[in-house]
Amino acid sequence: MSRNRSLGGSVLLAAALFSTPGLADDEVTNVLALDRYPVPAVRESKYRNRIATELGGGGWQTFVGDLHNHPRGHDAMDGGSLSFTPQIIRSEVLLSAFRHGYDFFGTSNHTTSWKSYDDDDPISQLSPVLDANGQSELLVLRGRESHVGPDDGTGSSHDHHFNSFNRNLHVNSSNIGNMHDEIVDNYSADPLLSTHIQLNHPNDDVYFTLPTAPDRRQKVRDAVELAEYNGLPKYFELLRRGFRVAPVSNTDAHSTTREQLGGAFMEQHPNGTWVRRYIDEPGVPREKTHGHDTAQGRAGVVLPPGTPFNYDNFLIALRNRSVFRTALPPASGFFMVNGRPMGSEFALSPTERRLDFTVWGTTKDGTGGGNNWTTLQVWSPFQPNAPIKEIPYTDIGLIDLKEVFSLTPYESIYVVTLRQQWENAEVVMAPIWVTNPVSKPVLSLPDSVVTRSSQYPYFTVSGGGDTLLLQRSTPQAPQTWQTVGTITSNHIYYPIDHHIQPRVSHWRVVDAYQQTVVSNTTTLTVTDLIDVTASSGTSPTLDGDDIHVHWSHPAPQLVDYYLSQDSGLTWTKVGEESAAFTDRHWTFDTAGLGGSTLMLKVVNRLDVSYQGFSGPVTVSHQIRVGAGNATVNPMAAYTVADRNKSSCWWSSNGNSQSVYVYMEREYLIKRMEIDFGQWNPTGWAMAVGLNGSTWSTSDSGSMSYGPNQTVVADYSQRPGGGLIAKHVRLYVSGTFPGVSSYSQVCEIRLYH
Repeated sequence: MSRNRSLGGSVLLAAALFSTPGLADDEVTNVLALDRYPVPAVRESKYRNRIATELGGGGWQTFVGDLHNHPRGHDAMDGGSLSFTPQIIRSEVLLSAFRHGYDFFGTSNHTTSWKSYDDDDPISQLSPVLDANGQSELLVLRGRESHVGPDDGTGSSHDHHFNSFNRNLHVNSSNIGNMHDEIVDNYSADPLLSTHIQLNHPNDDVYFTLPTAPDRRQKVRDAVELAEYNGLPKYFELLRRGFRVAPVSNTDAHSTTREQLGGAFMEQHPNGTWVRRYIDEPGVPREKTHGHDTAQGRAGVVLPPGTPFNYDNFLIALRNRSVFRTALPPASGFFMVNGRPMGSEFALSPTERRLDFTVWGTTKDGTGGGNNWTTLQVWSPFQPNAPIKEIPYTDIGLIDLKEVFSLTPYESIYVVTLRQQWENAEVVMAPIWVTNPVSKPVLSLPDSVVTRSSQYPYFTVSGGGDTLLLQRSTPQAPQTWQTVGTITSNHIYYPIDHHIQPRVSHWRVVDAYQQTVVSNTTTLTVTDLIDVTASSGTSPTLDGDDIHVHWSHPAPQLVDYYLSQDSGLTWTKVGEESAAFTDRHWTFDTAGLGGSTLMLKVVNRLDVSYQGFSGPVTVSHQIRVGAGNATVNPMAAYTVADRNKSSCWWSSNGNSQSVYVYMEREYLIKRMEIDFGQWNPTGWAMAVGLNGSTWSTSDSGSMSYGPNQTVVADYSQRPGGGLIAKHVRLYVSGTFPGVSSYSQVCEIRLYH
């Protein structure tokens, strides 16, 4: 068949876009014009973006398009048969694609049914219309679709299709080895001389595989660059099988008729008009006929700064996997890892134990709403059930995104996705491939049972990234892991001071960037160490509170108790036991030790190598006080529970009352705080004493009415630096007429 429209290998697109070449009689558009979406009068919806502009050179350039559509269709499809094959001549398809804003557009025959249809079309064409940067508005590619694999009986052709570009293949076989042969025969390490392969609409079983012979495998893996995105599970399966494919979205639109499309395209309103006014056709974005922005999506290509948009650079971008899939045409994504762009395959250097990601995203300027980014996710195909990292965003104005984070390279493949608010739209970017990922951390303890006289035991860590968190748990707090150190290098010795550890402790390391990555657990036992814990039962610990000490050891111990106020530099004996025990509770009084940080030590009297230390307990300057009753109406008065404002001293008749508090020893009081409840008195006075019977009035004050008032008195400037007292008495007088019949004192706090 002679069509007289061979334009040459790289002729400008003017003839194809704006004129009709001479055609043979059988090459006509035979799809009803009324069913076709009108071609816009001018080019619309230009989605080219600049992204990662801080990298210089104006930033990386993004282009979106379609690499899978068919100007010819079927004479029978899905039960609908025709006496003719629907077709729209290629010049009309290209004009439509140009006007609808595609940056690139790849036409092809449908499998091998029309193997000669595009044979004399140019391999590539560039539109003569230039953008503001002097680059062509549209790049057109000629491709060919082939099929391979078994037919499942549902159609007349094999199920598994793929497109080829630049050097077009022709495969019609049930043996995937024939596909491999054709790829190898047409492969070149130079992308300008090689075939370029896209796997079309992978189905549930994915089917496609790579050769096993290393040389053939490398060439096929290099040439098969793209896979149509049909959900993460199918895409991940291709990656797990070893394909180095970047995701793209295409229309796979055929020239067709309403009868063949069927379904919603045949539905009519009562007046006879079509519910869907226009049918799908190649060159028309599917969102035009389906009515929402994410009806199909686009293939996206990213070019480095300063790289002209032309056919050669487009092929190089495909080979470099500088590619993304976007569900919303204006949305673009791109990322770099350790200075390498997405799509890279690389080996880590000996010192490279961390991946530093920078991810960019840009999208619509807000027209239509819901275009903001909502989630960034990083996936491994080998952990497909959940992302290994997720970052949510709540800013409804987040249109231009930049995110920086780090991961340890435990995985061999990383896929980054960006999700938007708009109808679950997302961008799926080409992965990175790491050929020598880091092994997960393993923790070893050569000496797991030691004595206090032993040299410090040490951990060794193999595997893991550049920052690991050393964590510990104890039998007293099982499954409660506390970070006690940071390890910032690999294959190291990490010594542990076993003198300050519990008798039995469990250890592990956790990756600082991915805390789901956890090493094995190892156990350290110090045989002559006594387990010691200490707590006061109040928070904070007040001066005069009791510290409750508990210790245990499998073998009976006859112990003495020691106290340190200087972090263990010096120790004072403060108690002892009269018999040997394996488990014991003991109480220590902190009176007079306010302002100190205490440690307690339990030591075997007969063998001082057996000992153990409590953790530090900080004692406040506030004094623990005991409370007496009010002297007025004692039957109705309540004893306060210290630091509990719901329990107050109070009088039911509004007369004066007195409340006294006592301490276990004499203190130099520097500050007093009094909290009154809902009904404060008209005045107050404070007296101090040493014996509880002789009082010296030291301070007083009057008050105005107001609920929940507090009085603060500072005595640090008094002669001697404060008030010396063992007992304190507070007098409160009367109530405010007509306001309340009560008088309250809810808390007294004393500080030395």
